[in-house]
Amino acid sequence: MRGISKISENLSSWNVIYTRSRAEKKVAELLSATGITAYCPVKEEIRQWSDRKKKVQKPLLPSMILVREDSFKDDELFCHAGVVGFMSYKGKRARVSQKEVEVLDEFIRGNYTINTSSICIGGQIEVPVLKKAGKVIKIKGNACWVQLANTGISVSFSFK
Repeated sequence: MRGISKISENLSSWNVIYTRSRAEKKVAELLSATGITAYCPVKEEIRQWSDRKKKVQKPLLPSMILVREDSFKDDELFCHAGVVGFMSYKGKRARVSQKEVEVLDEFIRGNYTINTSSICIGGQIEVPVLKKAGKVIKIKGNACWVQLANTGISVSFSFK
């Protein structure tokens, strides 16, 4: 749960598990304690109450965690409170590759750089983390929307 560097030894794929609402971190801890390799990507936010500010870790994927495919048996997984089921895609279990998990972790840690001088509407840039080329279609403040080449999919990211 702390980060992907500790769990990236094996290049197997990962399953996406649904959890009860707001139980992601707890379920990942329970699974890890029983020897199942679980990853709950989190982002740190500053939350403000009327009397104080506090840093909190919020799950990046609400009600979902990633579980390495070769680290569990189905009956072991569903005996833990908070595990709801597998995410599916086209009738099969959704799988995430090790490379995609590493890219997600790199994004969370902020290990990317952007040359802000090359960002202009209509210009071509490489989208950070995804490492895909695209055309800038909108800039607002420190946010940029890019249409990825060959896919037509638009993504956005913030820069400083």
